[in-house]
Amino acid sequence: MEIRSPETNDAAQICQLVRDSGVLDANSAYLYLLLCRDFSDTCLVACRAGDVVGFVSGYRMPRDPTVLFIWQVGISPEVKRQGVASRLLRELVMRCDEKSLLAIEATVSPSNIASRRLFESLARTLDVPLIDLPHDGFSTADFPPGDHEVEPRIRIGPLN
Repeated sequence: MEIRSPETNDAAQICQLVRDSGVLDANSAYLYLLLCRDFSDTCLVACRAGDVVGFVSGYRMPRDPTVLFIWQVGISPEVKRQGVASRLLRELVMRCDEKSLLAIEATVSPSNIASRRLFESLARTLDVPLIDLPHDGFSTADFPPGDHEVEPRIRIGPLN
């Protein structure tokens, strides 16, 4: 399996992977094109036989570039439970110049147990705490009515 920075020709496959997941918020194809082009330093894809089977999207926080915000992690059913998501996250942290990276953040809805476990595993691997910041995420009122459950923020770090 190849792990690499995404290219614009990966955007359609990433978009489809998100739609097929049934759990990730589907965004426009245009957004995935922007991620692949403008945020390729903080996004990765996992490819098998030329097909995108996993991805992680993130960005450095504009107000604090020492924080990497992980936005979406998507894995194809054919490679689930094979450590692909963990590999993608670890590789992204290494590529983001660990010396300038002080923390990793994400928002995780309470029902997304798999995502929570993924971030807990990353914190254990990095030997740093995972801290819940429930008031720094998004409430249900922040989303359109009936559209989404609460998304509390988590923080992994401080990183060494």
